[in-house]
Amino acid sequence: MEQDMELNIHYSAPDEVWEKISQVYRSMPYWDEQSKAPHWCGEGIDLYTSLEPGGIQISGEMPDDIWNEWCITLKQRLTKALGYEIGEPIDSYAFKYWEPFEKSYSEIKEINKNAVIFNDLSRFYWNMFNKTEQHTDGEKPCIIFSSELIELRIFFEEQGQLAKARINEFCGKLDGLGVVIE
Repeated sequence: MEQDMELNIHYSAPDEVWEKISQVYRSMPYWDEQSKAPHWCGEGIDLYTSLEPGGIQISGEMPDDIWNEWCITLKQRLTKALGYEIGEPIDSYAFKYWEPFEKSYSEIKEINKNAVIFNDLSRFYWNMFNKTEQHTDGEKPCIIFSSELIELRIFFEEQGQLAKARINEFCGKLDGLGVVIE
């Protein structure tokens, strides 16, 4: 039976994360020791992986009864190895981003009750974050929105009291829209 799934593992993961993923792959039944790329094979089994913008894709041939158990085991092992819940993005499993996103306040195209959208059309939804920090001292004043899976740093060009005022103005806009990040 033809199978296919995507997992919420982002291509930006550092080398040490890819090594953990590789160890989990090798631990799975039907692992092909001879293949140079991740591959599982056996009678009626021919699975391979690819790295796509939507996450790691695993597809190929595997009987349904084996696939169902195999997928559960793979997701459980990857969750344990990576330290966050692994599943399919289509089922609302969130991606972890290892590098912070850095944007300039002047690049904001739109702020609404759901998201901030930048001129490059990148979009960050407020429900992705559960923590906010303000850094107004130093060379690059910023506000940081974060959670265990993502970090967005919005930098301000102003310094000192002007930076504090601009950050307060930004936070006031969020308050006015009813955006609450705890």
